[in-house]
Amino acid sequence: MRIVPHISHSVFQENTYILYKNESMLIIDPGDDPKYYDTYFTEKAKCEAVIATHGHLDHIMAAKKLCKTYECPFAVNSKDREIINRHEESCTRYNLPHWGTPSIDIDLSGKDEIELGDFKIKIFHTPGHTPGSICFLIDGVLFSGDTLFHRSVGRTDLPGGDHGGLMMSLKDLMSRLPGDTPVYPGHMGKTTIEEEKRFNPFIVLK
Repeated sequence: MRIVPHISHSVFQENTYILYKNESMLIIDPGDDPKYYDTYFTEKAKCEAVIATHGHLDHIMAAKKLCKTYECPFAVNSKDREIINRHEESCTRYNLPHWGTPSIDIDLSGKDEIELGDFKIKIFHTPGHTPGSICFLIDGVLFSGDTLFHRSVGRTDLPGGDHGGLMMSLKDLMSRLPGDTPVYPGHMGKTTIEEEKRFNPFIVLK
């Protein structure tokens, strides 16, 4: 599997990940102007889906447009449906363009695994940052969205946030993954499970 990171040009500096495996491609958390993703597509790679770790605007801004352009489904946990339904309102609040609100084509609520093309994806339900926050484990690599950052965690002071729930989600996540698991978060740089166990104050000092 090849991972191509893309940092959004918006004020949120959100990380999008474009994954390639054989002739399949997957887009995780497209939070930028859709035009910036054109260069990542090749004729050989089929976009199997756009998937989101949660429903906040900075993780789904380009989803509707990309799904329409590349004729692929949008997958997310429907527990964030209320947040997604307010997407246009959120874009207006932050003075960001609205490229459409994506429909939930594949509901990941309650699912532990899913296959999309050549990708086998293990799903960890990690509520706390939002009610529907999830992390994806693909080929031994964790894509943690806004649940876990490099020596930090996602905020819980927004509607639907739950600090106690996030701490429980992190405890469960840390117990289920090997220390050498690479972590690609929704913001900031990559890390590992072991590094976060040792140095993340939200985990060390819980």
